[in-house]
Amino acid sequence: MKFLIVLVIVLVIVALAQLMKVYELSSKLRNKDEADVTLGETKFNAGMLLVFYLTLMISSTWMFFHYGPRPGLEISASEHGNDIDFLYDANWIILLTVFYLTQTLLFVFAIKYQKKKGRKAVFFAHSTKLELVWTIIPAVTLAGIIIGGLLVWNKITTPVENAEVIEIYAQQFGWNARYAGEDNTLGNSDFKVIETNNPLGVVTSALIDTKEKLWKEEIEKIEKQIKEEGELTPDDKLEEMVEKVERLKRQIIRLEPLRRAQTPETDLAANDDVIVKELYLVKGKDYEFKFRSRDVIHSALFPHFRAQMNCVPGMETRFTFKPTISTAEMRKMPEVIAQYEKTNEKRVVQGKEEVEFNYVLLCNKICGSSHYNMQMNIVVVDTQEEFDTWYAEQKKSKTFPILVGLEEPAKEEDKTEETIVETVMDSTAVAQVQ
Repeated sequence: MKFLIVLVIVLVIVALAQLMKVYELSSKLRNKDEADVTLGETKFNAGMLLVFYLTLMISSTWMFFHYGPRPGLEISASEHGNDIDFLYDANWIILLTVFYLTQTLLFVFAIKYQKKKGRKAVFFAHSTKLELVWTIIPAVTLAGIIIGGLLVWNKITTPVENAEVIEIYAQQFGWNARYAGEDNTLGNSDFKVIETNNPLGVVTSALIDTKEKLWKEEIEKIEKQIKEEGELTPDDKLEEMVEKVERLKRQIIRLEPLRRAQTPETDLAANDDVIVKELYLVKGKDYEFKFRSRDVIHSALFPHFRAQMNCVPGMETRFTFKPTISTAEMRKMPEVIAQYEKTNEKRVVQGKEEVEFNYVLLCNKICGSSHYNMQMNIVVVDTQEEFDTWYAEQKKSKTFPILVGLEEPAKEEDKTEETIVETVMDSTAVAQVQ
């Protein structure tokens, strides 16, 4: 159906273009100059301008009220979000006022001052009053918008005392979140130690020692192989092995600045960091987010919290916000229920599973071919107890020393004896029934 509508529109445009060509040819046959405009043509143009004006005003007004200024994001879920929405609405009021005023004047003047017998256009080169009007009014309006935006920006980016620190790390094409642990201090990090099991490049003295030991052992192994095989090693393989040795030696040298930067305090700060791929927040709690990027510029967008910050390689950016509506509360709101009912109706028709509302972190920069995949679920819980339960589970396997293999994951308690007792009791019960 959509294809047919588009096809009809294209055909209408082509037909109109052909009609214009026919009209031009007929004008030439009648020896008529296209620059000569008759009074009848002037009245026709004025009438069509009026029709176009009414169509534009009615359609744009309908679209605004039908879709709204924030389709799908009517409810703000953060404390500063109300300020953002106020600025957003104020900008819309200004824009719509100027739009309706200027468009009305444009069409009214075009219709009112159409060509008529005995009327002559008046030209004047300069008007101080007009220039003052269209300079001062926009300047004052823009100053108000900018000052209001800066006040809200300062509120978002100013550190809040006792805010919980979380790092958001971007890379093509995904997110990692690092909780600062009980000390609320993030450990040091550096790209030189980034690996599959250490995607954020977190650094501790133990990690540096482990890396140095492994790299030295690998160098010794390669040098021993070169010495034993001697001239039997093909030239290309020998060259590759020598290059690898040189590379490993350079990597060991690069560890020294990292070692000097480490202290017992920074080691402790890193050892309780928890790295996850899902963000859990507590309603009514202040959070300070710190952003880094591994490769290109990404943009961390929290649409429901009215927050966004660029993630720039080589530097750290940050902002703060406080969630005010939990995920469970948002799912019960009539607006959200109605929105997801419509969404799920379409998904069922397409053969897809139904979904429910979730807060989400998105990338708002076109960062590559899989940019659309950069999503992270955010869960806002009502109580600290709910968060503590989830966090305790993450600590068992996702604390930094466990992820990089410096510590063993926490083991479940031995329930062998309890299982045996239950089995005996069950067997007895079955025997009695028989």
